[in-house]
Amino acid sequence: HIHPVSNVIAHGGGGQQINPFSQSKDLILPADVTASGFYLTNLHNDIFGNAASGGWAGFSIPMLNSPLGAHRDVNMRPGNRLTKIFDGNTAHSTGWWWSHAGAFYLGGALYYSNTDSTLLEYNPGRDFKHGIRSPCLVDKCVSDNDCNGYCFEGERAWLQFTNSKVFMTASPGLNSWSGGMEITNFEAHDVALGLESLSATGFGINNLLVECRSGEEWVMPGNPSGVSANGFFWYDTNQEHIITAALFRNCGFASSNMFYESSPTRGCNSNSFNGCTSSSSVWGFITHSDQHTPEIMQATHSITYEDCGRR
Repeated sequence: HIHPVSNVIAHGGGGQQINPFSQSKDLILPADVTASGFYLTNLHNDIFGNAASGGWAGFSIPMLNSPLGAHRDVNMRPGNRLTKIFDGNTAHSTGWWWSHAGAFYLGGALYYSNTDSTLLEYNPGRDFKHGIRSPCLVDKCVSDNDCNGYCFEGERAWLQFTNSKVFMTASPGLNSWSGGMEITNFEAHDVALGLESLSATGFGINNLLVECRSGEEWVMPGNPSGVSANGFFWYDTNQEHIITAALFRNCGFASSNMFYESSPTRGCNSNSFNGCTSSSSVWGFITHSDQHTPEIMQATHSITYEDCGRR
């Protein structure tokens, strides 16, 4: 049976949130509204050498606060399980349905309804109640007999992704709403945004290549001039990310007013073949007042730009 991706955005919400879907006789598993190439609810597995094409996301990794079905009373939190191996996976031609979905999407939450504990609910977007991922070296379900136990500094862990590649994605190459990650050897080609993270624990990213536009035709629905060509955005104050050994290529809008080099191939423009939005840039930062600036928010080292427009 093939589950078509529904018009999730029309279900309501806004910004980073989407209204939840409930289990029914017509929708036995609510998460099917965001059918994806791979659907992973527990990363404590060996996941390597896979390729996903199309779907809501290439790899959809929702948060589960507790097991489901016959195992719902087991004392564990699947969403906080640590990665064993996540290596050499590829996703492409995806992320068109929602600007935050991503080729690798660590978001959404699947849980039992508060109004009817026999029915599942699925929130595809950013869920502050059921969707907070907190990988920890100490399994609080075991040590404290409380899966909500606080993971202290020194106990915190980071999910590890290695040798991942994405291309032709009308949203971020990877998006995670919460939980720390170590990302090594990540490539993104023809994407709206290299990576997106709103994780308070932070990302460590090493050996990153973001080629916002490769020069090839944009073979996705719609006009590419309506899709960004951004590198990485430092979005919020409650984040601490480190990016090292990163190369940004053909990112950022090119105009006569905003350029750092004279190459005619720098950045991207608004053409309908492989263009981008005029607001595209390599970096993006939230605007802070001069009264309440964050102490530590980001660190970068060994950053290279090739044929970029606005930085």
